[in-house]
Amino acid sequence: MALSREETLSLLQKALDEGRLGHAYLISGIPGSGVKLLAKELAGLFLESGSNHVESLPDFHSIEPGSKSRRLLTEQIRELEAALHRTPEKGKRKVAVIHEADRLMPQAANAFLKTLEEPPDGSLLLLTTELPEALLETIRSRCISLVLRPGKGIPEDERSKRLRALMEEFFSEGSHTDPTAAFSLTRGFRDLLEESRVASSERLKEELSAEKSHFGKTTEIDMSEREEQLKAVAESESLEERSRLLSLVADHFGRRIRPLHDGDAPPDNDESRRLLRCLEAVERLRTSLERGVQEGLALEAGFLEIMIAANSEQGTP
Repeated sequence: MALSREETLSLLQKALDEGRLGHAYLISGIPGSGVKLLAKELAGLFLESGSNHVESLPDFHSIEPGSKSRRLLTEQIRELEAALHRTPEKGKRKVAVIHEADRLMPQAANAFLKTLEEPPDGSLLLLTTELPEALLETIRSRCISLVLRPGKGIPEDERSKRLRALMEEFFSEGSHTDPTAAFSLTRGFRDLLEESRVASSERLKEELSAEKSHFGKTTEIDMSEREEQLKAVAESESLEERSRLLSLVADHFGRRIRPLHDGDAPPDNDESRRLLRCLEAVERLRTSLERGVQEGLALEAGFLEIMIAANSEQGTP
């Protein structure tokens, strides 16, 4: 279940104090949830320095996409691993952060597996991403997953508001629960996705046109490689938006389950189980999409399963 950055940091602080902190974490969340800030804060706790100056410490190491294609390369991973295997300059601990880990080239990701499995003593490995589905399963399975929900006060964009309205419409008391309703919800979700894709495509077309106009006047540069790069960016942005919207679907049920366990009153276990089944159905939908199931079919089947879970009889185990 997604927690706020503050809640997650508190749990990590307790784990560190009790000697239970893991050696590798995958921190993910939609924009505004604070994945990079949490990595910085956790690194500060681990290195006993606080977060304000942790990035300047000699035992703090980080990499992020820096090539023209915005990818993380094998050379960067090798340099990071070399830094981790050096003796700490202060104390006995080291931290390595890989920002935007979804940008790891397959060769770079595979090169990092050995370090994830057997990190140097005293090392903490942190990977951040807003697109966990884009990471290799071999990477994800070797990390403890920390999923963040947006913090309070983060303004929502128009698509987020419309999706929340759809969730309220289809998952409120008395809503229709038949396959037709599930199809309508799927269509609304896909409309939001298509709207995002069109906007991204138009923006990147304008960017490419501007670059062609500029370079065409100065040199005879071949822009075909740049065009392929922008196509890859458009596909990445599409996957990122799909992941973000699915996170909002999960958050709808998370917001409803949390109050059931707040306060002194006994929790409504039947309602909790029902909402947990909904969250599990969302995760199965994510898995189907990760495995390359055709998007339209996966969404239709996934939302139908979520709707069935949301309206299952109370008390069903």
